[in-house]
Amino acid sequence: MAKESVLTRAEKDSFQIEKFIFHIIFRDDFKPEYLDEVTLNDSQEDFFKARFAEISEGTQFIFPEKATASLYMQCADIVADADANFIETSKRITHDFLKLHSGTTTDGVFITALVKVNGSHSLIFLLKLDHIKVYQYKVSKSKALLKEIKDTFSEDKRAIQKAAIIDVSDHYVWDVLAKDRSAAGSESGVTDYFKKFLDVSELATPSKLTELALRLASKWAKENVRDLDPGQEPSTYKSRAIAYLNSADKFDSEEFIKAIVYDVDPVRRAALQDSLKALMDELGLTGQEFRPNPGSLKKAQTKNVRETAEHVKIEWEGEAEESNIFIPNAPDEEGYYNITIRTTRITNLDRSK
Repeated sequence: MAKESVLTRAEKDSFQIEKFIFHIIFRDDFKPEYLDEVTLNDSQEDFFKARFAEISEGTQFIFPEKATASLYMQCADIVADADANFIETSKRITHDFLKLHSGTTTDGVFITALVKVNGSHSLIFLLKLDHIKVYQYKVSKSKALLKEIKDTFSEDKRAIQKAAIIDVSDHYVWDVLAKDRSAAGSESGVTDYFKKFLDVSELATPSKLTELALRLASKWAKENVRDLDPGQEPSTYKSRAIAYLNSADKFDSEEFIKAIVYDVDPVRRAALQDSLKALMDELGLTGQEFRPNPGSLKKAQTKNVRETAEHVKIEWEGEAEESNIFIPNAPDEEGYYNITIRTTRITNLDRSK
């Protein structure tokens, strides 16, 4: 069965760069400056593996028509016979990218890499890196002289303008993970011209991703109830997820986690954030960028329901305390949950005749 997840930490740690090349792009030139070989030493290989790990998440896409998708076919050619096809295919991919981005891109390089995951599975990494000015300084008699250094690679994440990971197998449910720093305000998380270059469609709509985000938050709180702050009922975390989805203009994984996990204990907070991130990785939500659609959430999804051993049901919306409901996260010494409900009125809903 195809995996729903983005790349896990273990998969990132297993990266092996099998093939690597970059070609140089200039904003005002229609043709890239092509290279035929790039040699990486061990430290340089570690540098780029770290960059690849950083972008190993993003909005999930599929190739709707693989037989006619140029990029898919090019990546399939590389995976099928890298020794014969890698360099020339990387040039065609870079040319196609520049053709669609001419006049809108900036000076930089376009990287194509064939990366092995867990020693067996192959992925194609495509990165557009902008040139970032770097200054070297030299001190002489307490005075510093600055000299601009050109043609450098930077660890600054802002240098990664666009990135895509392509899987031409059926290993994952997605075909492409894509990130685009220029896509502020975009519905899909990437600019229209980058999406056109990739020739892809979104795997899931914003409505489906909104529902997934809430379902995931509820699942996580339920499964980790014993590890939560004893003073916070699981519905509190679900309520914060709903509040985030109602207010956010764009879904951001890190902000979503911070919004849900509020805890004054820094150790417990860090552990809970890690476990929530792990579940988001597993269900493929990490890195997805979309505009939440809270209108797609049905009442059955936003409502909280608890049932006791005696088959007594308690239902409410929002945080339990706001409805004067107090449910402990753990039983007392005798094994009982002491539930408290404070109210000024009780209505008999018995519909029997």
